[in-house]
Amino acid sequence: MIYDAVKHPKHYLLSDGTEVKDHINSIVGDMLGRSAWKAANVIKYVARADKKNGLEDLKKCREYVDMLIADKETANDTKVHRV
Repeated sequence: MIYDAVKHPKHYLLSDGTEVKDHINSIVGDMLGRSAWKAANVIKYVARADKKNGLEDLKKCREYVDMLIADKETANDTKVHRV
């Protein structure tokens, strides 16, 4: 693999030779809108943390996880629950 800072950055290459973007597409492909974007960022920051910004990337990941949780909690509040 030839590394390219724009198209194939080294910090997004996984140990098996695949790129994070390929995994992101397979994981969030069926998700809608903002949820897909937030989940994609979670995956991205976890995947690159050890190769790029370490703790900073993990903190960014946590922010996106918190946003996803808030979205789910808000969605659950607006649903009618039947017993």
